[in-house]
Amino acid sequence: MYYRDQVAPSEHELIRLLERSPIGMYRSRADGRFTYVNPALARLLGYDRDELLAKNLNTDIYVDPTARPVLLAEFLDRGELDGARTQWRHRDGHTLLVRVYCHVVERGGDGESSFDASVVDVTELEAANQLLYAQRDELEHTAATLDQVVRQMPAVWWLMDRDLRILRNGGDIFGLMGHSAERFRGKTLYDSMAAGEAPQSAIEQHERVLAGEVMTFQGEHAGKQLSTTMAPIFRDGAIIGLIGTSIDVTSQRALERRMVDAQRAESLGVLAGGLAHDFNNLLVAILGNADLGLRDVAAGQPGHAALENVRIASLRAAELTDQLLAYAGRGGMPPSRVVARTVIDELVRITSPTMPAGVRVTVEIDRALTVRGDAGQLRQVFLNFITNARDALDRQPGSIAIRGQLARHDGAPDPDDIVATGAGSYVRFEIEDSGPGISDDQRRRIFEPFFTTKPTGHGLGLAAVLGIVRSHGGGLRLHSEPGRGARFVVLWPAATTPQEMVVAVPIASHATRTVLVIDDEDLVREVVARMIEDLGYSAVTAADGIAGLAMLDAGHIDAVLVDLTMPRMNGADVVAELRRKHPHLPVVLCSGYDRDRRGPVQADAYLPKPFRLEALESTLAKLLP
Repeated sequence: MYYRDQVAPSEHELIRLLERSPIGMYRSRADGRFTYVNPALARLLGYDRDELLAKNLNTDIYVDPTARPVLLAEFLDRGELDGARTQWRHRDGHTLLVRVYCHVVERGGDGESSFDASVVDVTELEAANQLLYAQRDELEHTAATLDQVVRQMPAVWWLMDRDLRILRNGGDIFGLMGHSAERFRGKTLYDSMAAGEAPQSAIEQHERVLAGEVMTFQGEHAGKQLSTTMAPIFRDGAIIGLIGTSIDVTSQRALERRMVDAQRAESLGVLAGGLAHDFNNLLVAILGNADLGLRDVAAGQPGHAALENVRIASLRAAELTDQLLAYAGRGGMPPSRVVARTVIDELVRITSPTMPAGVRVTVEIDRALTVRGDAGQLRQVFLNFITNARDALDRQPGSIAIRGQLARHDGAPDPDDIVATGAGSYVRFEIEDSGPGISDDQRRRIFEPFFTTKPTGHGLGLAAVLGIVRSHGGGLRLHSEPGRGARFVVLWPAATTPQEMVVAVPIASHATRTVLVIDDEDLVREVVARMIEDLGYSAVTAADGIAGLAMLDAGHIDAVLVDLTMPRMNGADVVAELRRKHPHLPVVLCSGYDRDRRGPVQADAYLPKPFRLEALESTLAKLLP
């Protein structure tokens, strides 16, 4: 007996214990009939006690009627059942998950046994457990995913306790540290220091974190730049360890250094450009006055040699300015002058072996004709046009004609325009073939990237032509009819007009020609005006673009010489406004530095600062014949 120094409870006391128990209890027979239920069991199932006594466990309480006989068969021989998990039905129909604790009470004369049982409702507990299991699985999945992500990054992490023992670590440990993750796991930082993997300073840093400090610092390990962050881990207000991360920032630091170098180079370029602009303006005054003086002082007279030396020194100074701009990457404001005939003759010679028999190629371009642009890109444009014309003939006899002449374009659109352009002086190139022509459907698409009618073509040739012409500020047209060949027309910005060539639309001559000089530098305006007047023209000046445009509206001007880099309104904007209001007015762009990087400007001529009097004379003579 388990009663010590006490009297065993009476039957009345045991019944009272059963009645007041919060746990559902009952006695039943093998056929499922209740012989006793306590109030807690009735409440659990939602019945009155009398109602519940009339129910049958097998058919009314167990969700699965076959479940109870199975349980009985399992424990009947043992005489007890310890927490069997099964499903019961509540009075309102919902399912309860319960655990049944049962033992055999007696076997009757008929061999039928009675059972005493206790029932615990574990529905909510099981739901909570399932939620916890799901959360645990989610956390484990998240942790595994994060660890995999960290492994794919140039980073490592570690957890330490207060004894500086590495509890866990992960990430690309081998890639950054040069050893496996297990090498120091479970060991202290002192062990790592003894193995030469950690300096004394690392221990001091970790100890500061364990004292409550969050640390972020840069360091080097195995030739790599590492950015490390460590923070304490708290539990119930006390620091129980730390977590640390190190990220390989070697590439980032190298990129930052390159960016600093690039910024320095950019600053150097800005400085060089500013100096070049101001210095070139001074050189305009020096060289201009020297040239004017040389016109007044004949050779052999006192002062002539000195003026000649000033002129030579000015030209050398201008060369130094160009070298400075080229070194700083700020040079090349105007595209270079390209002799078009030289480029095209070379292409005709190169492509002649691929021309079918019976195809005649003719070139009608003056050898003095020059354009502004990149020679390589000009070559690419004509190579594509020549190749396109050759393929259009499809190995049949025919002709390819390439022509070029100076023309002044008024900016008016043309129905055949592929790329429209503004008013100005251009070299008008025509590339014409006698092939079958181009249909309307193909005409709309031949300049699209990757569109081609050739079995081996890639469709990028004419698309490249389109981009090059646009980048040079030119125009592009296409005339074609089925059965009558095709003629491509390119309007390419002309360089300074050669003296022996005549512009297609000449300006009417006047007895007196007035040239407007627009420049923000007083010295430049004064000397350039004197140079223009010395050449026999009239000169008027304006200190900025706004004032110059106002003078154009107020009086008659035959030509304009405008600086590119000016405050309030730069030269590119002045030229654009001139083209809009006065499309046929000759414009000379004059500058030594394109500070705003505006790119090609549709001027009729370009004078790089500093320029000689002879260059100004030649330019004005060609624009004002």
